[in-house]
Amino acid sequence: MHYRFFIKNYGCSQNLAEGENIREILKNNSGEEVDDIFQADVIIVNSCAVKTPTENKVMQFIHECVKTDADVIVTGCLPKINPDRIKRACPDAILTPPNIGKTILKYIPGQKTNGDIYQLAKLPEKPVFLPDKPLTSVIPISQGCLGSCTYCCVKYARGWLISYPIDELVSYAKKAIELGAKELYLSSSDTAVYGRDKGTSLPMLLSRLLELDGDFMIRIGMMNPRYAIEIIDELLELMEKDNRIYRFLHIPVQSGSNSVLEAMKREYTIEEFDGLIKKVRSKFPLMSLSTDIIVGFPGEKNIDFEKTVECLKKHTFDTVNISKYGDRPLAPSSKFHNKVPTDIKKKRSRYLSKLVADIQMKKNKTWIGETTEAIVLQETSTGSMFCRNQYYKPVLIDKGNLGERVSVIIESCSRTALRGKKIMEEIVPEIAEKE
Repeated sequence: MHYRFFIKNYGCSQNLAEGENIREILKNNSGEEVDDIFQADVIIVNSCAVKTPTENKVMQFIHECVKTDADVIVTGCLPKINPDRIKRACPDAILTPPNIGKTILKYIPGQKTNGDIYQLAKLPEKPVFLPDKPLTSVIPISQGCLGSCTYCCVKYARGWLISYPIDELVSYAKKAIELGAKELYLSSSDTAVYGRDKGTSLPMLLSRLLELDGDFMIRIGMMNPRYAIEIIDELLELMEKDNRIYRFLHIPVQSGSNSVLEAMKREYTIEEFDGLIKKVRSKFPLMSLSTDIIVGFPGEKNIDFEKTVECLKKHTFDTVNISKYGDRPLAPSSKFHNKVPTDIKKKRSRYLSKLVADIQMKKNKTWIGETTEAIVLQETSTGSMFCRNQYYKPVLIDKGNLGERVSVIIESCSRTALRGKKIMEEIVPEIAEKE
């Protein structure tokens, strides 16, 4: 039975990859994708619920879907976290857990699941490429995590850690490379805990992936500092041995205050976090570091906020994701007292945003006049070619061929990207170190 479908994806790279998997499944099972919800027989909303603003965007779209005659399927994290809100907006909506895979066919008229049943920990059958990044394949390495952060609701959607077997991941990566992948995004709620449920580890997985032939780069996804501390030595050793791992780490600190970290149940101290960053920078002084900050967590005093400011100034992160604290369904912190007033949260957020912007601009200016090797990954809407160098820095050039490695002299920058000129046509076999 032929049908028309519309799919809308929200959230992290892992959720986007799961949405792309659904898209391919539907296309391969009599589905025709349309770009207008009013032309669709079925609308799939692959939702995210990590933050209230994101949830509100999802709900706004669901309200639009109600105006159509289409069947509405809501998957992703939101159905597990706030199903009542979805049902109030769209009583007939079909709600499913995240990472539903082929089970989506169970809810499509005239389709069959071929006996497949829902299984949370299951890789897509085919490698997933992000639509706006044709050379980037997302590789989910696990589902769930080992944390119990008091502000988080995603745990209730994704559950406890379930790691995919190394052999399956290596086979999956090999297929992606054969299909033209130049970037492999290792994605998870917490990549640092990969394999703990199976007696393996992230360094073991990386070692196997690096045995694969091919001209590709590996991006390691977010790591909880609590567990990153335990594997960092092996991780840095692998980076020293193989240039195909981006010199980039995403390690969310969330707060510079030990009292706030304890209330968050982050299970590390700021001193331990400082030691982790010091170890990273001692090996790779130019390592690109990304972190996350929550401002206005319940009970956060001025002195706590000042410690967060001190942390950001000390470590000069390349990117900082700043979130104003907000209660989330099922999160323990939603029941905490001494909530920080909204106006104070906004003020603190604005202050950090300005601080981070200044740091980013200052750091990017140090690249002006330098020559860096980068890989061309996509064409932008303005016609420039978007590249990444070994330090995961965005580099914009005027001309280049997708997938080639180029040598670029950096001529200018913004706070979010470097801009330069390609100075050689030859493919560079190996990205050189800047330091």
